[in-house]
Amino acid sequence: MVTRIGVLRLLMAVVLIGALTWAWADSFALRVVQSGDSIGSIANRYGVGVTSVLQANGLNGTLIQPGDVLRVPLGDATGGIVLAAPEPPPGFRRHVLAAGETLSEIVSRYGISLAALVGANPDLSSLDRLPIGVELLIPPGDGLVVVLDDPSALGALLLAYDVDPVAVARANTLRSPFDLRPGMLLFLPGVEPTMALERLARVREAENRYVWPVHGRLTSYFGRRNLGMGTAAFHRGIDVAAPTGTPIVAARSGTVTYAGWSARGYGNLVRIRHAGGAETWYAHASRILVSVGQYVAQGERIALVGSTGLSTGPHLHFELHVGGSAIDPLSELR
Repeated sequence: MVTRIGVLRLLMAVVLIGALTWAWADSFALRVVQSGDSIGSIANRYGVGVTSVLQANGLNGTLIQPGDVLRVPLGDATGGIVLAAPEPPPGFRRHVLAAGETLSEIVSRYGISLAALVGANPDLSSLDRLPIGVELLIPPGDGLVVVLDDPSALGALLLAYDVDPVAVARANTLRSPFDLRPGMLLFLPGVEPTMALERLARVREAENRYVWPVHGRLTSYFGRRNLGMGTAAFHRGIDVAAPTGTPIVAARSGTVTYAGWSARGYGNLVRIRHAGGAETWYAHASRILVSVGQYVAQGERIALVGSTGLSTGPHLHFELHVGGSAIDPLSELR
């Protein structure tokens, strides 16, 4: 049973351990012995003989203990020092992404939140475009996984994240200073992966520059269209038919520059300016849900489908303006 006093003593002991100095030759990898490791399993992992590992470390027998640092001869090094990937914290599972799988399906299968999955894998490159075969850590609950580069910095780390030392000790089954190893993965229960989520939100927006503002039947395309009776006009956007009251979302994050009635035939109109100066226009709404000056995130509700202004039925008229001119939205929507 880990007590608060026990954890504090653990932290004080860790500070007194001091810096661990490793020395190695260019042709050696370092392996920190994990629980369950043996000389044979380590040699097999790196594709070398047991005798080579024993000789490289001056060992007369095969007895090793967790926390020991072994040199593993690699022959001619071609990529620098090789370290095996650290083991996940206790209670974590692994999942290899298969073809067609999404993160939404994975969090549903394991009964966790997307934030929990990101917290366990804060270095994810994307939420939507991960390669097949990538290994994901599945956590037992909400929290953040961090790399403990220096065991003596554990106290400062806990203070920085304002996390209970006892909770961390229990979540990681830490019972003594010798359980702490440089480079180990440490689970901080209950910590929100704020920075990782914000970064991935920016990545998602870059990957999906403009998302569909409403889903429905495309009834009119960008460009010249025949109005009948020998007349034609240039249509500066696309029309998407949908039932009255269907939510309209921001195609991209930005600031609302117009939200109100337009006398130019648009009816209830919302305009949003995005980074770089591009604008999206959302017309014929039955109701507007935002106001001028408001910042909206990509996918946030801004209006409801209607048939206001010059309209023959409920639909969204959507325009994309770049450099002051309307362009075909279909070339940018994802």
